Amino acid sequence: MKLDNDTLLRIYLYCILGIYVSLSFVYVRPLQVEEWIVISIIGSVAVLFELRPISLPSDEELSFVSPLLFISGVIYGFFPTACIVLIFSIILVFTKPAAWKPIFFNGAQYALSSYVALQAYQLAGGEIGSLSLNNVLSYVLYIVCYQLMNLLLVNIFIYIRNRSFISLDVKSTVVYLNLMAFGTLVTKVIEQGEIMGIVLFAVVLWGLGISYRTYYKMYNDFKMLSIKDGLTNLYNHRFFQQKIEEVVQTGKEVSLFLIDLDFFKTYNDHFGHPQGDTLLKEISSLLLDHSPNDAYTCRYGGEEFAIILPGHSQTEAFELAEEIRKSISERAFYGAESMPLDCITVSIGISTYPTIVDTKEQLIKTADMALYEAKKMRNNVVAYSPRIEKTSDLVNT
Repeated sequence: MKLDNDTLLRIYLYCILGIYVSLSFVYVRPLQVEEWIVISIIGSVAVLFELRPISLPSDEELSFVSPLLFISGVIYGFFPTACIVLIFSIILVFTKPAAWKPIFFNGAQYALSSYVALQAYQLAGGEIGSLSLNNVLSYVLYIVCYQLMNLLLVNIFIYIRNRSFISLDVKSTVVYLNLMAFGTLVTKVIEQGEIMGIVLFAVVLWGLGISYRTYYKMYNDFKMLSIKDGLTNLYNHRFFQQKIEEVVQTGKEVSLFLIDLDFFKTYNDHFGHPQGDTLLKEISSLLLDHSPNDAYTCRYGGEEFAIILPGHSQTEAFELAEEIRKSISERAFYGAESMPLDCITVSIGISTYPTIVDTKEQLIKTADMALYEAKKMRNNVVAYSPRIEKTSDLVNT
């Protein structure tokens, strides 16, 4: 009888949990009050940083679970570490009851990885109760075995579910190594004064979390300032140039709109620049409302806008452009009745890669040519760029 993937995953989950529980009973021992206090603090800190991990600009996250288990394992051995994992898992289940299976699986995975790593640590001469920095081999073996065991257990799960594997990622490995180095320093601090050491650690970690989150928010704010237009909150011209380069390099189909707000100088002269800025913001909001989720809507400069549309064909792009043009002309903007066409209008030029062009420069140029043709046709028009002689055509002749 052939078992389906869901059944195999359940069997694997229960096997991991069974091994975890069995090892816990094998290494069970009475714990002193001080040990229970330290274990509870470590478990609580692990939960805190699992629920609110520290995000880094590299998109990595610091959860601190692995270094916390290292600290517990080296100082107290496997059973207290298994208790921390249990406390950690139970608290998480209370916060996310529907996800109890993956939570307990992750907990068992942490515990088994710690067990294998601790065996390697002791085989290399490491002693439970203290961390000797003179015995670097034991420390290195712990780090390597923990990471490899963790990777093995995850890959078995992924293979059963998707018939695929994941490999070690350089960035994740660097973050992991930094965290384990941090765990080493904390272990030495806790050795000197158990409860006070772990309390001090928790306070420092809490402060570190606040500092990192503040830094990350500042980083994101500065990043947004560098790619967003201050008035309209659309992407700016710099971002446009970077993104159009990226999407063309993928070789996949992409359409480009260049949009000009008709008679904007007349509007500014008539109602003043503050009202002109208001109109630009309203047009920007409307463009965002009509842009697909995967589109990039930019302020190209002045009263010109650009929309990058990955995966959009000529026909799809033209239909969307007509929808935008019509929506703007039918909206009752302030002062619209004073405009030459009795409404606010836009002209739109469209080009598509690789149907019409085969370089980023040609894509922008042909969209601009199409916009020029639309303006010549008395505005409020969508124009498509004619096919030009592509670079690849010239090379092949």
